[in-house]
Amino acid sequence: MKLSASTLLVLLPLLAAQASALSVPGHDLVARQFGNQKGRGGGKNFGGNKGQGGKGAAAGGKGAVAGGKATSTTTSAAAANTTVAAGAAAAANSTVAAANNNNGDPQTSLTLDPAVLAKGFEQDGQETPTAGQVASLTSTNNFINFCATTNQPITNGQQITGGSCNPAPMGSIPSSANMPSAKFTNPKNLQDIAANQAFTITMAIQGMETGNFVNAQANYFAAPQQLNGQGQIKGHSHVVVESLSAIDQTTPTDPSKFAFFKGLNAAASGGVLTADVTAGLPAGVYKLSSINTAANHQPVLVPIAQHGSLDDAVYFTVGGAGGGAAAGAGAGAGAGAGAGAGGKGAGAGASTTTTTSSAAATTSAASVKGNGNGNGNGKGNVNGNGNGKGNGKGQGGRGKFGRSARNFS
Repeated sequence: MKLSASTLLVLLPLLAAQASALSVPGHDLVARQFGNQKGRGGGKNFGGNKGQGGKGAAAGGKGAVAGGKATSTTTSAAAANTTVAAGAAAAANSTVAAANNNNGDPQTSLTLDPAVLAKGFEQDGQETPTAGQVASLTSTNNFINFCATTNQPITNGQQITGGSCNPAPMGSIPSSANMPSAKFTNPKNLQDIAANQAFTITMAIQGMETGNFVNAQANYFAAPQQLNGQGQIKGHSHVVVESLSAIDQTTPTDPSKFAFFKGLNAAASGGVLTADVTAGLPAGVYKLSSINTAANHQPVLVPIAQHGSLDDAVYFTVGGAGGGAAAGAGAGAGAGAGAGAGGKGAGAGASTTTTTSSAAATTSAASVKGNGNGNGNGKGNVNGNGNGKGNGKGQGGRGKFGRSARNFS
């Protein structure tokens, strides 16, 4: 096909326009492609390189815009990731807190409830010093980790003979009106009982709800002291009999040694606790003591430092041991009474006395004056089988301690 010159002149501008129109999308596509890479650091540079003509610069500009959008998207993603991470951390912390607090149950929580924080424990007591007073240990968290400082095993409900540290709180303390007290009613103080014969220890007790005891092998000191609805300590008692060398022994006893021990686990009947010593005790001298405790076997705690004894102790003999001293005392008392009676008889007759009579007899005789004859016989009987006899005779006495004849038999 042959084209004339005039035809070519008409077609060339049209072909050029079409070629230009077709070339723009290709450059724009490339520019957008690399513009998208600007979000990754590359689109901007390509845009700069394309600045060889107006269209290239425009394409590069689009790339830059596209890159800006990518940057915006990345920032949003980072913010989203931060939010997720923060939310996850908060959730994790919340989970840990919930685990420690066990959904707000203070009795299973591993953290200290601020409501039970004792601020007074922060003071060592030396704000008001007293001679010889030592500073108290202090704590800002109720000593909840005190046992971590002792290098001792945890008591953990066991009776650890080598020593241990008990982490259980002391617990509820009664009012001063609810302090317990006890008194032995058998054996009585200084009583003598038969050797090797069964007998029953009895003790009156008040101010404590007895009959509460736990497993001493698994729950020893393992819970705080508790009170009943009337504000009294929930607990039980024990009795222990220790052997002595003499009734007037002054040396301390060895707490690891005893002749008899019994936990009184039953509730008191009529306010009285009992313990049967079925085999009795051999002849000797003994001390009987009570040990009143809370349910977990710890000694009872009361609200004030100055109080009477919460326990009781008596001393008794078995099989007549120490009975010689009692018999001797009885004999002496009997002799004194007899001498006194004799002295009175002598005084009735004359102003006579004896230096061996009692002070009362001497005084009576010295206050009598007169003449006459008198005979007096006195006998005194006291526990211990002591007997005393006194005979007084006097004639013609002329005054106090006069020259009257003396005849004492």
